Amino acid sequence: MRRFELPLVLLVAIAGAAFLLKMCYLSLVFNCVFGLVFLGAFYAYVRGRHRIDIPITLLMLVFAALQIDALGNFFRMYGRQFGPLQYDEFSHMAVQVLITPIIIWLVRGGMNRLGHNVSVRLSALLAGTMMFSLTAIYEVIELWDEVYFGGQRIWGKYDTANDLQWDLCGIIIGALVAVPLLRLIERKVDGPEHCVSARRSLTSI
Repeated sequence: MRRFELPLVLLVAIAGAAFLLKMCYLSLVFNCVFGLVFLGAFYAYVRGRHRIDIPITLLMLVFAALQIDALGNFFRMYGRQFGPLQYDEFSHMAVQVLITPIIIWLVRGGMNRLGHNVSVRLSALLAGTMMFSLTAIYEVIELWDEVYFGGQRIWGKYDTANDLQWDLCGIIIGALVAVPLLRLIERKVDGPEHCVSARRSLTSI
């Protein structure tokens, strides 16, 4: 099965990118089902192949992030005011807040597995940098949709810069929330089995 691992991972990654490209045009039911299936497949893969138990709570935060976008499209909230912000601004910020904790968790776990015992702060910095790069890629996906597929997702000359601004705000807030949470869990972990125990402790969040 290992010889099929890389093609399967690439296929799932392409499916995820295609989903993000067309998510705003799909039904709420499809978005919910696909989100659950995709996250379930990701959880099963990292648990079965790499023996990493991702906390279910963190996965549910990712699912909630997907639903913020899906519900905004379903109720036609984009382009409307949502409290002090436009819904598009709220969506970009809230999605990053919800996704940041799992990225920090994964980055720190990956570094520890490689033998680099990095701090939560450094993990947050690395995760934040990675996430901001990914949000820039998503903005490129929006451009491709606009230019090549007839989409209508760029509303003005400042749309991309404004989206990235709120993405950055969400990443910072998400990191500020995640760091004390992970530190609180870390204080409960002692002994030489730090990495394994930490991973098990995190699964109980």
